[in-house]
Amino acid sequence: MRGKQADLHRLFHMVKYCRKLQAVGDTIQTYENFIDAKNYRLVDVSAFYIGQLGELAHGLSDEIKSTLSDIPWKRIVDMRNRLIHHYGERSTKMIWQVVSEDATLLAARCLEVLRSENPDIDAELNEELAEEGVITTEV
Repeated sequence: MRGKQADLHRLFHMVKYCRKLQAVGDTIQTYENFIDAKNYRLVDVSAFYIGQLGELAHGLSDEIKSTLSDIPWKRIVDMRNRLIHHYGERSTKMIWQVVSEDATLLAARCLEVLRSENPDIDAELNEELAEEGVITTEV
């Protein structure tokens, strides 16, 4: 997959990881709960999701990055590199910032582009997230 379709595919998966981070934030609600020893797995999984965001961002075209020029793409990729290559030095405050605030903003901006290309994108996202157990759907 190349070009615009590849960008849209990457943005779709970025929104999915953002939604997963939002689910962590909705469950945990505070930084103190996030760093509580009993929740260490959520810190690890959040770091993984952020790493995936950076990996996906790295592969976006310059064209889509300029369309969404208000998003700090380099910072997203740099954060991924720090989390992956300096794992022992990760900052739980930095991770919580992404979980509690940045993921929501990033998802919203990516969704603007996705919705302009596919008006059914929200249903597709919700279906995949429900299949993965991230969200529940009402019957």
